[in-house]
Amino acid sequence: MSKGSAWAYAPGLVVAALGWSAAAQAQQEQVGESPQEQATGGISEIIVTAQRRSENMQKVPVSITALDSKALTERGFSDTIAITKDVPNLEVKTFVGNPNFFIRGVGLNDFNSSSISPVSIYRDDVVVAASGAQIFSLFDLDRVEVLRGPQGTLFGKNTTGGSLQFFSHLPGNGVEGYARLGYGRFDRVEAEGGVTLPISETLSARISGVFLRDDGPRVNVFNDTRSGETKQYAGRIILRWRPQDGTEVRLESGIGRDRSDMVVAKPLGVVNGANAFGYTDPFPNNSRLLNYNYPTQRHSNDFFTNLTFMHEMDDFSIKLIGGYDDNSVANNIDVDASPSKIDQLQLRSKGKQYTGELQIGYDNGPLKALLGLYYFKEKFRAHNDANIFGELTSAQGALPVVTDSTRDNDAYAAFLQGTYEVLPGFRLTAGGRYTIDKVGVTSQVLLIPGYFNTAEPLGAPVPLVPYAELEDTFRSFSWRLSADYDISADTLAYASINRGFKAGGYNIGVIFSPAERTKVEPEYLTAYEIGLKTTLLDRRLRLNLAAFHYKYSDMQVQSVQTVPGQSVPTLAIENAAEASIDGIEAEMIALPADWLSLGASVGYLDAKFKSYASAGLDPSGNPLDFSGNKLPGAPEWTIGLNAEVKVPLSGDMQVRLRGDYNYTSKIYFNNAQDEVISSGKSRSIADVRLTLENTAAGWSLAAFGKNIFNESYIVDAIDLRGLSFVPRFYGDPARWGVEFSYRF
Repeated sequence: MSKGSAWAYAPGLVVAALGWSAAAQAQQEQVGESPQEQATGGISEIIVTAQRRSENMQKVPVSITALDSKALTERGFSDTIAITKDVPNLEVKTFVGNPNFFIRGVGLNDFNSSSISPVSIYRDDVVVAASGAQIFSLFDLDRVEVLRGPQGTLFGKNTTGGSLQFFSHLPGNGVEGYARLGYGRFDRVEAEGGVTLPISETLSARISGVFLRDDGPRVNVFNDTRSGETKQYAGRIILRWRPQDGTEVRLESGIGRDRSDMVVAKPLGVVNGANAFGYTDPFPNNSRLLNYNYPTQRHSNDFFTNLTFMHEMDDFSIKLIGGYDDNSVANNIDVDASPSKIDQLQLRSKGKQYTGELQIGYDNGPLKALLGLYYFKEKFRAHNDANIFGELTSAQGALPVVTDSTRDNDAYAAFLQGTYEVLPGFRLTAGGRYTIDKVGVTSQVLLIPGYFNTAEPLGAPVPLVPYAELEDTFRSFSWRLSADYDISADTLAYASINRGFKAGGYNIGVIFSPAERTKVEPEYLTAYEIGLKTTLLDRRLRLNLAAFHYKYSDMQVQSVQTVPGQSVPTLAIENAAEASIDGIEAEMIALPADWLSLGASVGYLDAKFKSYASAGLDPSGNPLDFSGNKLPGAPEWTIGLNAEVKVPLSGDMQVRLRGDYNYTSKIYFNNAQDEVISSGKSRSIADVRLTLENTAAGWSLAAFGKNIFNESYIVDAIDLRGLSFVPRFYGDPARWGVEFSYRF
């Protein structure tokens, strides 16, 4: 498909779908069923809060994928980076413990803990800003919402790509809960549970937690140990007080602990197939065998607490949300993944954030409106030790680098969005948000001779990057315009224009050179989208379509550059002038029979830099120009297929067999559209699950397999050819296991 063709053919696709939808609707009306009969059975509704109010997902003029608690459990999503399989045009990867989220090709390809993603993560309406805190355990959830496209009006800065929202199961009025136990390959043990306890007629509590451990799917032959061990636990308590109709107060607190191993790469040497010290991976075709000499770990601690107050009065509602998050991360990783000491990192960071939001809603007749004020405060501190070329013990050869950086961020915003029903079934929406973002940073990098190899430094610290204090204030306006129309009771068509932004700031992930301490201006993305949401054939078929065109300006990207006279590369953040993204998405759920359900999702992307002349140089000293290259993290195709068969047994017993298939085309991981810094090929992953359950008694026993054909695939590669190697990270091998769950 040629450049721009996704958008060019989108109107025809939607028109064809409209015609088919109308025909299906006419057939449905001829059956003569009442609305009540049509509302029973079939595909269940999912209530979302994408517009900061509770609505049926099919009535919201925004591209959304929502996964309910059943879907999350049965797909085995244990943390925030595991949900990509069921969401078209969503990619997540991690390096040195920090996630990079990409929605529709929009993301930041940067591994520094100080990096800020253009995809925001929300936990119960409170943003989780620090990248090190964005990997957290998933348990006892009501749903996950993935909002695609800029969300700058209602959700603010750093949502040019969209947002991922995780919503906890809230306590109700009665005693209820669940427990789940699982065991699987690599001695994987999972235990999870939650219970609601009524305290009085108006006050109830929900207590839940999860524990997860395994021995790791890989082997480090250097010391004959397992690699990739997982050890996580988390807990949460929610108090919910409803003193009267229309008034509610929630207090939520939670902790998370991760004592896992870091994922270690397979190294590809670039000096005649070897690294700088002549090492070649002896197991290039076996992704489970590694050979590295430095202990790896991902140790993180997170504590959060949120307080929410809601009150409804006639046509108005008020909502106050306050949040506090305290996280710390300690990561050790052998980046070169070899017996040599080329690049061994110790990364330490701490972050605290405070958020406050006031929302005033209005709902009367044809007008729905939301007015809001928002405040965000963050204090971030990082200390990193980098043992570069530590194999050379002389002060002249090695680069024992110590970095310290801080970031203080205060942001203020005011927003207003309103939807007006101009004619029956036809609505217009307009909204805007003004943000003031104050950023202050410090950073310095010291080279300390003998820092890693001797008890005492061999000389005075050398300032590779002298200490500096930098600050600036950025002001931005984001907005949304949309129109939507109810073609029928079960078919919604919409068109929208959204402008979102990612805040400006400074790159404080500095390692080698002052050239890395770059300042970036805010990036802006204007998104044009048309879509269709249908629920047809007596709620037996749901088909949602979207087509979009993105215009990017001042896109923030990471660039690997060469500095004259310096042997190691620099990793700078800079603004690319222009980029464009065209794409199409389709999601379908079908229930052709009571015993059979089918699902499919398709995402297509044509994502390229239109104009990007980098400020850096390539290793030959030539200017870098990435214009025309594909964006990193933007596969052309993502396809998901699933099917589930139910077989009734005696009484309330039944068996369910589910199969999932996911395809992702080749992904590039750097700006240069470089084959060696790519996944190399597409990937195809198949999962199966067999469940025996008693629907009345509330128990189930399941056996499952993930990646059952043991596909070996690359999920990330980092351009460190300036250090003589390319680390390539692989996805998990085949897993299988059993689990028992009980609900009461």
